[in-house]
Amino acid sequence: MIRLETQDILNISMKQMAAIFKMKPLELRFVTDFQGEKYLLTNDKLHLSNQQYWAKVMECVFGDHVRPVLMCEVLYFLRNEFLDSDIKICFSYDYAENGNGEATATAEVSFNDSADLQPSEIAELIDFALTLQDKQWFHELTTKYKQLTA
Repeated sequence: MIRLETQDILNISMKQMAAIFKMKPLELRFVTDFQGEKYLLTNDKLHLSNQQYWAKVMECVFGDHVRPVLMCEVLYFLRNEFLDSDIKICFSYDYAENGNGEATATAEVSFNDSADLQPSEIAELIDFALTLQDKQWFHELTTKYKQLTA
């Protein structure tokens, strides 16, 4: 799993937008005006996740115009960067007394990279691990083999 922080998400979004729109954004800024989502406010913080797919989370500033950036677009940008991944994203806005709607973003990128192998295929890999003298891999494979054949 890869964990992305605010700046990582902004950098990837800027890169993807420049490639898609064929012009580099001057700035990406978080929006802080959430009238319809105030019901999500807990302890002076507003949290938006994948469930708020259509929420406007940022604005992209180009030379002559500003365009909204939706949560679904940020997910799209991240999926373009990390193909075949599951992404959980969270935007948090601090509305406490000194927070002024300051925003942070995090994303967890997971990959389903475990192969579904049959016991006979794992047995062949065990032989290969022995040939390579890879103890760790041998132990991992024998544990998996025992689980499947138990």
